[in-house]
Amino acid sequence: MNVADWPVWVRLAQDAAPLLPQPSFLPLLRQAGWALVLAALVPTVMQGFGAHRIRDKAGLLALACALWAGIPGPWGLSYWLGLAFQTPSLMAMVLSLQYLWQRLTQRKWPQTWQAPGLPAATPQPSPCWPCRYAVLGMVLGWLLLLDTFAYLPVALYAWGFSPLAYALFLLLAMAPWVMAPGYVQTAPAPALLCVLAVFGLTRWPTGNVWDAVLDPWLFVGLHVYLFARYRAHRGD
Repeated sequence: MNVADWPVWVRLAQDAAPLLPQPSFLPLLRQAGWALVLAALVPTVMQGFGAHRIRDKAGLLALACALWAGIPGPWGLSYWLGLAFQTPSLMAMVLSLQYLWQRLTQRKWPQTWQAPGLPAATPQPSPCWPCRYAVLGMVLGWLLLLDTFAYLPVALYAWGFSPLAYALFLLLAMAPWVMAPGYVQTAPAPALLCVLAVFGLTRWPTGNVWDAVLDPWLFVGLHVYLFARYRAHRGD
């Protein structure tokens, strides 16, 4: 029996090669990624404006930015964002998709910013797992930034190609279910499991697990999220 006649799943198991997308598909994936991120980010930012007239146009502006990001070539917003930031991380895309799905099912945009995946009327579980994941992501982002300028004694980014880094993120994703028997499902852990599942099959976007779970925009967003949670806590 010839190898070419084997079922597809058998050949994938034998080859164990990453299913990275074809180069011709990369612009489409970049456009879809930035469209998702902008559609979730624009209304979130606009909720900070005091004028109700501006907040009421959040959904329309988000749709316009998403369509603009989907335009191919230099006329599209994703082209210029891709030059500076490449492709959004899988984590940012999954969180944006989760956020948009929740807002569409609720048929309204939130009046105040909150973590994706948590209903507006639902209190945060204790302990605050979204805060813990945000702190871990922020610390990881600073370490990768220091590694970029060769301030660390080890090559942290290169370690992202190792299976050990992937296994570590799997353990982090399962931590809430293991450590908290009364765990209330929140966005970060299920989203991280989805990201790791896609990355394990495809090694997308670069084959490095750091690029799948973190990107510059998400790194900045974690700072904003933690600062907002701190102000809300001080306000209580």
